[in-house]
Formats: sequence, structure tokens, C-alpha cells
Amino acid sequence: MLKGSLRVALAALIWGAAYPLTKLILADVPPVQLGFLRFLIAGLIFMISERSLPLHGVATEDRKCFGKLAFWGVFLLILGMNFGLVWAPGIAASLLSGTPPLFTVILAAILLGEKLRAVQFNSIAMALVGLALLGGDAGSGKTDLLPWQIWVGCLLTLVPQFAWAMYGITGKRLSAKYHWRTICRDTFALGALMLLPFAVIEAVITGFGSWNWQTAAVLFYLATFNSVVTYSLWNSALKMIPVSLASFLIYLQPVSGAVLSYILFGESLGWAGAAGTALIFIALTMVLLPESADKPQTKSAVAQNSGRE
Repeated sequence: MLKGSLRVALAALIWGAAYPLTKLILADVPPVQLGFLRFLIAGLIFMISERSLPLHGVATEDRKCFGKLAFWGVFLLILGMNFGLVWAPGIAASLLSGTPPLFTVILAAILLGEKLRAVQFNSIAMALVGLALLGGDAGSGKTDLLPWQIWVGCLLTLVPQFAWAMYGITGKRLSAKYHWRTICRDTFALGALMLLPFAVIEAVITGFGSWNWQTAAVLFYLATFNSVVTYSLWNSALKMIPVSLASFLIYLQPVSGAVLSYILFGESLGWAGAAGTALIFIALTMVLLPESADKPQTKSAVAQNSGRE
């Protein structure tokens, strides 16, 4: 449990940098092309390391499920994230990146039968307050945008949060049957294929953007650390911990994202940001605490399934 939790926590901290860094280079690179190249590189890394093509070793009855994994974990996530970041402030997008637990705990209960505890609802409420404080002034440094543009951008950045919740649910089902490297290989490669036709259309309409050493460096970071490393940590951790617990650890993601947004864009945190960070860590502590000794200890459906497999 501890090992799996640490893996997700590390992935969340690395993921936090994705939003401000992506926003930094979207001024020069078209959004769909950026997402396509990011996951094409990541997919090639796993295909080379595994010495196999997508869907190799995957049972016929599971291929549709792998397609869903790529749709949620790459295609829809990237479209919502990259287009949303065109208008959404970096600190607001980082704030909203902590919302997958709102979707995941409900989806895990509906689709996986995971038990919901009162402490989880209390932690969600506390973490949301912390996220609101951490966000500070979401419109800071964005006076060149109209209020409706900022709202649309923020709403679009909610799309990948729901998509990530669905990815976690779908990935948990496959993680008991397939190695996490196979899951990563097919998620990236199939997701890149889904993005390819839209990237071609975008290139015809808008061109290829303006590339320099900075955009290339950020693309390399997003493809390796924010894709290969983080998805590997996440998928391997799902064999050890329930998906609902993993989703709560995503609350660490806005911390690093908000700090980097402050450094890159000067978006203020102030004392409210410090208080929000403290509330997030308190909420995490509450979630990680075991149930009372006088209550019967029951494993979640996800944990039981992992044990049987």
C-alpha cells in the first residue's frame, strides 16, 4: 500500500508541471500537434523497449478495452487540456487538475463497487477548499482575455479530469491481466493514432508552428517524464492500491503546478496558497489513515480483485 501510494504521489508531483509547461509552449506550437508528438514519442519509447507493436499479446476480447484506454487517457485528455490551456490561466488549470477524485470516487463505486467512507467525502470537501485557496487570483496576469474566454478555458480543462477518472477505472480492470508496460505502450501508441488525423488537419489550416530549443526541450520533458515515467508509475501502482486511493493522491498535482505557474507567469499564490496547500496535505492524511479498529476491516472491490488476480 505504501509503495503504491508513493508511486502515485511522485507521478502527481511530476504531472503538476505539465499544465504550466504546456501553456508556455502553446504560444508557439499548435495544440493537437503538440499532443500527437508527445505521445508518439512516448509510444515509440515503449514499442522499442518492449520490441513489439501495439496490441501485440493482447487478447482479441480485450482490444476494444485498450482502445477505450487510449481514448480516455490520451485523445480526450489532450484535446481538453491543450485547447483549454490556450485561454485558461496556468494556475487555474493546475487547480482544476486536482478534481479527478470528484469523478473517480463516484465512478469507482458505480463501476467497480468500491466502498465509500465518510472520511472520503470530508476529505473531498477539505481538499476543494484547499484547491480554491491555492488557486489565488485565477485571472492574475490574464487581463488581455475576456472573462468568458477564461471561463471557457477553465471548463475545457475539466474535460481531461473526467477523462483521467475514466482512464483510472478502465486501467484498473486491465492492470490485473496485463503488465503495466503493455498498457502504457498501447495507451500511447493508439492514442497518438487517434490524434494523427486531427493533427494533419490542424497542420493544413494553421501550419506547424514555430519551433526552437525551448519548445523541443519541453516536448522532450512532456514525452518522457510527464508521459513515460508518470504513466508507468501510475499503472504499476494500480496493482498495489485501490483506484479511489490513487485518485486522492492526485491532490498533490496542483501544488507543483501552482508553484511553477507562479515562477513562469507570475500568477500569485500568497498566504491563501500556503493555507490551501496545508489543507490539501491534511485531506491526504485523512484519506490515508486506516479505518477505526472497532469497525470491520473490508477491502475495496478493487483491492479484492487485485488479490485474486
